[in-house]
Amino acid sequence: MFSASIYVYLISIFFSARLTLQASSPTSNYYIGAVVEYHPVTKGDNGTAIANENAKNYLTFLKTASENEVDIIVFPENALFSGKTYPLNERSNYLPHSTYLPHPKDSKVPCHDTSSNVMEAVKAMSCAAKRHAMYIVINVREKEKCTGENCSKDGHNLYNTNLVFDRTGAIIAKYRKWNLFGEAGMNRTSKPDISTFRTDFDVNFGQFICFDLLFGTPAIKLVREKKVTDIIFSSHWFSELPFLTANQIQTGWSYAHNVNFLGSGYNNPATGSGGSGIYGGKDGHFARVWSEKSANALIVAKIPKIVNGQHSQPINPNDAMVFFYSITEIPTINQQEPVPQQKIKMDDLSPYTTELFQPANGTHNLTICNNDLCCNFTTNTVHRDDMVQGAAKYYRYRFAVFNGVRSFSDIGTGGVEVCSVISCLDENPTSCNQRFDTNTIIVHPTTFNSIVISSVTKDSTNVTRVPLSINTELHPLNVTDFTFVSNKINATHVSLKYTLTKPRKDLMTFAIYGRNFTADGLPKTTSASAQIIPPIYLMSILLIILGIGNTYQVNSLLSFV
Repeated sequence: MFSASIYVYLISIFFSARLTLQASSPTSNYYIGAVVEYHPVTKGDNGTAIANENAKNYLTFLKTASENEVDIIVFPENALFSGKTYPLNERSNYLPHSTYLPHPKDSKVPCHDTSSNVMEAVKAMSCAAKRHAMYIVINVREKEKCTGENCSKDGHNLYNTNLVFDRTGAIIAKYRKWNLFGEAGMNRTSKPDISTFRTDFDVNFGQFICFDLLFGTPAIKLVREKKVTDIIFSSHWFSELPFLTANQIQTGWSYAHNVNFLGSGYNNPATGSGGSGIYGGKDGHFARVWSEKSANALIVAKIPKIVNGQHSQPINPNDAMVFFYSITEIPTINQQEPVPQQKIKMDDLSPYTTELFQPANGTHNLTICNNDLCCNFTTNTVHRDDMVQGAAKYYRYRFAVFNGVRSFSDIGTGGVEVCSVISCLDENPTSCNQRFDTNTIIVHPTTFNSIVISSVTKDSTNVTRVPLSINTELHPLNVTDFTFVSNKINATHVSLKYTLTKPRKDLMTFAIYGRNFTADGLPKTTSASAQIIPPIYLMSILLIILGIGNTYQVNSLLSFV
């Protein structure tokens, strides 16, 4: 039984853990945050037993966090309730292994509450929050009894829910995922949750889950309308090349919205899942984890608070620590077949307009358009022909532009605007969503001394744009390696400029990635629409950037393009 095993384990953890006596306060310039990268228990037919085993492993992370005086810790999506998944017609299998939850307004403390119908694994997290005096964010499968029009036929709705405990073990916030990534059998609320909570160290957090990151609601609303400065992000991400690898999109989103971002990832390289980090917006990241093989890790960082849009003190990566756990400490990856590298999804680049980069020394200028989005590229490169002799393996590069609608794994569609330089395995554009095997010896004959990507495009509150970049090890570039500027020209247009400022010979992706929410749900774009660019068009764009031209000129010219 759970009570005879996990609570004994819990008590032993309590006695060995050091109480956090120096918790951050409202007057502190910083707080100590932590995120977990976890490869969970998945085998077995009993979902409740699996949740209990995962809860035991959570306590190991929490012990380390407590020893490092963590104020708030975030666990991944799907990692506590990580048992079997079922098709919609077998949804009833979830019900015995899902938990009821009290409403946060009641501030209930499930720990040792014998009258509560909260599952024991969740109660254990409440007890741990109380014992360690720590805010704990977990992700659970929640069930709720229901009636009426929006109720499932079995009388229960099921939700993918983030749950927040305060230092007393009380449930103070929860968020039910709005943008489901398939997730057969899960329900959505009648309207989206916009979930925020303020801590006793006076930081206002907003939270969302995984696929939510790519949508306006609730993610963008949290920063634009609720003015949150710090984001809680639980994920079971499926990385995709060339733009949506986990750390890449977390870094870019944090930068674009200039928020502290605590991203916790479910680790399973067999499905391209993994990637966690703590990021400080435009001031850089603290630490990240990206593992090609199964791993369990904890990131702890001293995070300066954001006051009036600025960090209270400089970000220092030396204020972050990463702990990796052995299979003795957390035995979830014991006796599993090794996966040589992350199995990453591939974006469909067939509707992109692309042009092969011709290796050369010096400066190269090019403008490419796709469905009325025009991107200007200026590169300065050094290329060594002597490195590409014989059977040498090396990346080629393409300029790639897209303005249309993409599919997200056949689950839904979304509007996308992209200006990019991407790497390819060969000269064929179909290879630009792949990478060489991690065991392959590759050479880097092309050094980009600089890249400038610029565009003048329509502006809207329904569009968000982020700077994305990774090297060949799939690590995002440091903020000291680039600049990204978005300037509103007038009521309808914005100028974008993304610049690589330090030489790189290991570049994989360098892109301005935009999401146009007004195109969500439209049919997928299936072919590229390239355009020949009249010189007068480019001159007009330049005039606008210099403040000489106006939008009327651009609109008039566009009618002839």
